[in-house]
Amino acid sequence: MNKPPLATMFFLAYNCGKYLEDTIQPILHQTYPNVDVIISDNQSTDNTAEVAKALEKKYPRVMYRKNVTDIKTDEFTDIGAKSAGKKYDICLNHCNGCLRSGMATGEFVMFCHQDDVYEKNIIEKQVGFLLEHPEAAAVFTMGNIIGKNGEKIGENKLPGGLRNKQIFHFAEVFQAILNHGNMFLLTPTFMARTSTFEKLGLFDDHGPFGGSDDLEMWLRILEHAPVGILQENLINRRVGGRAKKYNTLRTEKADFFKLMDYYLDEKGYAKSMDEKSLRQYAYQKDFDNTLRGMNFLIQGDIGAAKKIISNPFPSNYLRAFIENPTRMRIKVLALKCILWTGINLGPGKILGGILHKVFIK
Repeated sequence: MNKPPLATMFFLAYNCGKYLEDTIQPILHQTYPNVDVIISDNQSTDNTAEVAKALEKKYPRVMYRKNVTDIKTDEFTDIGAKSAGKKYDICLNHCNGCLRSGMATGEFVMFCHQDDVYEKNIIEKQVGFLLEHPEAAAVFTMGNIIGKNGEKIGENKLPGGLRNKQIFHFAEVFQAILNHGNMFLLTPTFMARTSTFEKLGLFDDHGPFGGSDDLEMWLRILEHAPVGILQENLINRRVGGRAKKYNTLRTEKADFFKLMDYYLDEKGYAKSMDEKSLRQYAYQKDFDNTLRGMNFLIQGDIGAAKKIISNPFPSNYLRAFIENPTRMRIKVLALKCILWTGINLGPGKILGGILHKVFIK
C-alpha cells in the first residue's frame, strides 16, 4: 500500500512552555498518518525550548527549531504595537522563517497557532480535499469561537452566496469580502501546497498592508488558482490575542481598507464589481469610521471625532443598511447616532468621559 503524501505542520510557539504539552496534543494525535510536527520557537524567554525538546525525544514525528527573524527588531515593531514607525507582522514573519528553514519537506504545509484547539481530523480532511482537487492551491475550514476557558461562544460561517460548494475563485471571494468583510478565510486553518510558496513567494510580512498581510497572500493566491473552504468547524479559535490588541482604541484607518482599496483602485477590480458590493464596502468603511470616531472621543480628541462623524448618513448608507441589517450593524447605527448627537449638540466631553469609563476602566 502506498504511503500517503507527507504534510508538514509548524506549531508556532512563543512563551507557552507551561501549556505546550497539553495544547499540542490534538496536533500530535491527528488521524492523518503521515505528518511531521515541527515546534518552531520564536525566541521564547521561558522554558518552551526545554519542553519542546522533551517532546522531540518522546514523539518520533516531532522536531524542534528555534526561529531567527530576518527583521531588525530595533527598527520594526509588531503590528499590534501602538508605537509609531515601521511595522511588521511577527506571526507571518515567523511563518516565513519556517518556510526558509528547509524543514517544510511535505507536499502540504500548515501553520498551527498555539492558542487555538484543532480537531484531530483537520489534516486528514484538508489533505483529502487537496488530493481530490489538484487545481486548488490551498484550503481553509470553518471554526468555532471559544472563550479563554474553552467554552463555545460563537462560530464562523460562510456568507450565504458561498455556501453549498467547496471550490472558490477570486471574483466570488473578493465580492463576498466587499459585502461581508473577511470573516471566513480563517488564517489558523490555512493549509497550502508547499509548491504554492515556490510559485508565488512568501508572506509580505512587513509590507504596506500591516494587519491584513495574511489576506494579501490569500488574494495573491486566488489571482492564480482557486482555493477550497471546508464547511466544517475543524478548529476552536480563542477570542482576543493580537487582533484585539490591534483594534483597541485604534484611530487610524484599518489595514483591511488599505488592501481592499489597492485591489479596487490600483489593480482595477472596481470595474468588474457590482454596485451592491461596492455599496456594502462603502458601508463597511463608514462602520469602521464610527468605531474610530468613538475611539477619538474616548481619547479626548473631540475635533478629530467630529471630523470623522461629520456626515452621519452618507449617500446610499440607509440603502446598504437595509440590504444587510445585522444585529451588529443595528448596534453601531445606534452608536453613530449617539456620537453625532454628543459631538454636534455639545456634550462631547461628557460622552467621551462616559465611553472612557465603559471601555477603558
